[in-house]
Amino acid sequence: MIVEKWSKSLKCPVYYVRLRDESGHRRLYPEKHTSKKVAEQYQRRLAAEIEERRMFPDRFPKRIKLADFVVEYLKKYASKKRPKTYREYGSITGKLTKHFGDIYLDEITRYKVESYQSLWHQEVSVYMVNRELTVLKGVCTKAIDWGFLFKNPVKGVKLGKEKARMRFLTEEEQERLIEACGRARKALYLKDIVVLDLHTGLRKEELLLLKREDVLVDGKKLKVEDGKGGYRRYVPLNDTARAVIESVLVNGRSEYLFHDGKGEPFKDVKKSFIRAAERAGLKDVVFKDLRRAFATMCALRGVKPKALQNWMGHESITTTMKYYVISPEDHEQEEIKRLDGMSGGVPMGATAAKK
Repeated sequence: MIVEKWSKSLKCPVYYVRLRDESGHRRLYPEKHTSKKVAEQYQRRLAAEIEERRMFPDRFPKRIKLADFVVEYLKKYASKKRPKTYREYGSITGKLTKHFGDIYLDEITRYKVESYQSLWHQEVSVYMVNRELTVLKGVCTKAIDWGFLFKNPVKGVKLGKEKARMRFLTEEEQERLIEACGRARKALYLKDIVVLDLHTGLRKEELLLLKREDVLVDGKKLKVEDGKGGYRRYVPLNDTARAVIESVLVNGRSEYLFHDGKGEPFKDVKKSFIRAAERAGLKDVVFKDLRRAFATMCALRGVKPKALQNWMGHESITTTMKYYVISPEDHEQEEIKRLDGMSGGVPMGATAAKK
């Protein structure tokens, strides 16, 4: 049966196909056509496929809608990941469900994925679109493992090119931010958190989940037990970081270094951090910029890339140097001066001047 509807966006009639699927349920298939003739051709092809599914079910994957599959995916697979990762997966799969949820997994084609990618690029950042497609690809991979798909429709789809964030907090901006954090009446812990992050470069969730037992060797190292990827690593502490931790350990009564009145770790400090940045007169600053400032200051002070990579908890040195080490303009001016005198001990350009 062909169903005709008026499309406000296209300003013309569009045609849908309504048929009984292999289970006997009447379905309105989501593909819309502006040509009735094309819709009739699609109906015949669809009817033949339904009949083949009914007669030879082993030739086709088990059918399930994306919305229903996501529930099982989150419960049996994503729930094993870290709490923050699980919440992120829940949020992203919610968006995917809103767009693809009413259709079956095997009806998600590469064309539909790339159409979604193109449409969503107009609304959100390239990073967010890439993240959603990455999660969708993982969902489809697990669907293949569980027998609901034979082919991953996201495989081969090129992700958008992301630009590395270049925001760098200068030492003067860091001082202003720390001072502003100290004036946060409802977030007395914020100053210690910001200072410690500027001197350790931990991820925000790693910082908020630090426990007393993670302070090792007389306060000279921090143990990150469950970092990104599930890896354990150790981060050395300088005098400033040790002073912050000693103060927190003396005043705290919880197993966590930073905790609320009930002794539980803070879930986030985003709102209080943003307000402190505004008080400091800083624009376009996010908490992750503290981690970037740490990496950059380490590189400028001669810390070896391999050591910095280990402290940051990156699998690849490329990630460390591309996304976290920034070259401030004023530092570049100092670096270029080192070229003076490289031409046989004579400042470059001096020889030409004598001629």
